[in-house]
Parts: sequence; C-alpha cells; structure tokens
Amino acid sequence: MKRLLGRLRVLGSTTPGRYRLWSGAVAAALVAMALVGTAAATALQSATDGIRQNSGPVLVATQQLVASLAEADAAASAAFLSGRQEDPEQRRLYEEALARANAQLEDVSSLVGDDDAAHRSLKNVSVQVTRYAGLVEAARATNRAGVAGAEAYLVEALDLLGAVVAGEVSALTRITQERFGRDEAGRDAGVLVAAAVALVAVGTLVAAQRAVTRMSRRLLNVPLVVATGAAVAAAAWLVVANARSGDDLAQAREFGYDSIALTARIQSTGFRAKADQTVALITNDAARRANADRAAAELLAAAVTPADVEAARQGRPLASAGLLADAAARADSPRERAAVAAMLVRWQRYAETVAEMRAAADADARRAIAVGPGSSTFNGFNFSVESVLSDNRSQFLGGLQDAGDRLRFLPVVALLLPLGAAAAALLGFQLRINEYR
Repeated sequence: MKRLLGRLRVLGSTTPGRYRLWSGAVAAALVAMALVGTAAATALQSATDGIRQNSGPVLVATQQLVASLAEADAAASAAFLSGRQEDPEQRRLYEEALARANAQLEDVSSLVGDDDAAHRSLKNVSVQVTRYAGLVEAARATNRAGVAGAEAYLVEALDLLGAVVAGEVSALTRITQERFGRDEAGRDAGVLVAAAVALVAVGTLVAAQRAVTRMSRRLLNVPLVVATGAAVAAAAWLVVANARSGDDLAQAREFGYDSIALTARIQSTGFRAKADQTVALITNDAARRANADRAAAELLAAAVTPADVEAARQGRPLASAGLLADAAARADSPRERAAVAAMLVRWQRYAETVAEMRAAADADARRAIAVGPGSSTFNGFNFSVESVLSDNRSQFLGGLQDAGDRLRFLPVVALLLPLGAAAAALLGFQLRINEYR
C-alpha cells in the first residue's frame, strides 16, 4: 500500500502524471456506471417482461376459464332439465365449453412459470373440474335410465363447480394479483443505485474538466465534454425510461388490470346466482333461491332501466349500486361503455327470465323456461361480460407492451454510452498528455 501511494505521489508530481491519474479515475467511474447501469436496466427489463409475459396473461386466461366454466355449467343444467333425451344442442355447447376450459387450464399452467402456489391451485382446479365432469355424466346417465338420484348428482356438480370458482379460481386470481404487485414494486430496485453511481461518474467528469482547464489553461476539452454529455444521456435515458414504463404499468393496472379483476367478480357472482337458481329449481329449496337473489343484488341492487343503460353509454353514474354499476363507472372508452351497457341489458333480460320462470304455473313450465330462455339469456350475459373483458384485456396487454417497448434498448444504451464516454474521456486526456511529448 505504501509503495502504491508512493508511486501515486510521484505520478502526481508532474502535469502528464496528473492527467493520467484523472483519466484513470474517470475511466473507473464510467466503467462502474456501465456495469451497474446495465445490471439495473437488465433487471428492470426482465421484471417488466415477467409482468407482460406471465402475471398479466395468467390473470386474463384465468378469467376466460371462469367464463368457459359458467357456459359449461349453464349448458349442462339446460341439457339435464330438458328431459331424459336431453337437448343435443345444449349437450354440444356443454362439451365445447368444457373442452375450452381444459385447454385454458393448460394455457394458464404454461404461463405461471415456477410459481408453486399457482401450480398447486391449478392442479386442484383441474382435479375438481374432472370430478365435476364425472358428476355431470353420472347425472346424465342416471337421468336417461330413469333411475332415482339423477338430480342429486347434478346438484352436487353445481355445488362443486361453484366452490371451485369461488375457491380455487379466486385463489389463483389472488396469487396472480399478488405476484403482479411484487413484480411491479421490485421492478426498479436497482435504478436508484445506478442513478447514484451515474451521479458520481458525472461529478468525476466535471471535476476532471475543471482540473484540465486549470492545468492546460484551455476553456474546453471537446472529448471530455462529449464524454460528459454521453454519461448524462445514459443516466437520463435510464431514469426517464424507468419512469415512463412505470407510468405505462400504472395505467395498465388502473384501466386494464383492476377492471379485469372487477370483471372476474362479476363473472363469478353471476355464475353463483345462476347455479343457486338452478339448484332452487331442481330442489325447490327456498334458501338456495334466497342465495340466488343475494348474488343478483350484489351485481345490481335494482332492476336495470333504460335510463341506466343510457347513463352507462354516456359515462354517467348509474342510479343503482352494485358490481355492474362499478363496471359502468370504471369504463373509460366509448367502446367499453357500450359493452357495459350491453352487459346491463343482458343481465336485465336474464333477471326477467328468472322472474317469469318463478311465476310459471307448474314445474314443467318452469323447466321449459330454464332450458330455453333461461340458458340463452344467461349465456348472452356471459358473452357480454366476455366483451367487456376483451376491451379490458386489450388495454391491459397494450399497456404492458408499451412498458416493455420503453425498455427495449435500455441495457444496450446503459452499457455502450458510458463505455463510449470512457473512450472519449481517455482520448481527451491523451490529447493533453501528447502536448508534453
């Protein structure tokens, strides 16, 4: 150490030696800036890509799974209630929706990556959906054979699927939301460190230029000025790209992700209302009928009026409260507002069909309404919810794509600009050193 200090003192005793000391300090600071900045930019880009490729698509796919399960359940119930020969069209709709749900489970599994909690939840969903399908087949076979107990199988299937949507699918949604929050919060952890190192590097460059001006008695050293500009540009690019990509993610969350989460609640609540209503029809259980009414009130506390539909289209608050009113308040584009208005219309049609079914004179009439208008109006509502989800999905994934695009060249810039600044600075010092030869 003493020998090193001695050499530094000897080197600093001459003007060329002092130039070399300053060039070494500047080069070291800029190389450190390049390394730390590249690491921070790579981590920022990786975390943002993780959100774009995993957390976001998983949430979207999970809600598509809920829609498919709701459609499968509505069709299975309608096919069962249509009689021993069952309606072939409803059977076809059930099989297609169930196949789509199984494919969506595979899609979600491929997207969640190494998240053990999500994989456990997915495995449970898959097992329960398989069990649900078995109960539906048992209800179908028993019903066609005219054996007692067919209705009990269907009720068990309805309750099982309702529990899956309310339990495991909701848990998967929660896990995905928590992962999104963690990824978003920890995304820019290294940016502050990189900014601090960049500040030190720029400060070293400024001090070096002052020293060169004093020793050379020249106002400017062009390569050092260029080096300072490159270092400032690299630091500014990192900070601005981080801020703007963060804004993109915030907008994606506000106008897409949170709306998707709300749509998920609407889907699961509508599903619960439909399932309880079907069980009440089969068993004549007043408690299940009351449960269906409570779920319906959670969606919207009062009947949908033409004024409500017009208010939704124009972006004005609805007179009634509920999840559908929340969706209307959150809609932020003409297309999304039109989709929410359609969702309100479709829900009111389903509610009117339920009222008509309950008022029917006998059990056969009630079943006929449930099989025909009841299934079609609920599927219409489910389709309109999917339309709103589609708009939210486009906004969400578009925002995530924008955030990723902001960072596309950031690691390259964070590496090359400081290294280029180091090369320019060394050239500037070498020009002054050459004057002493």
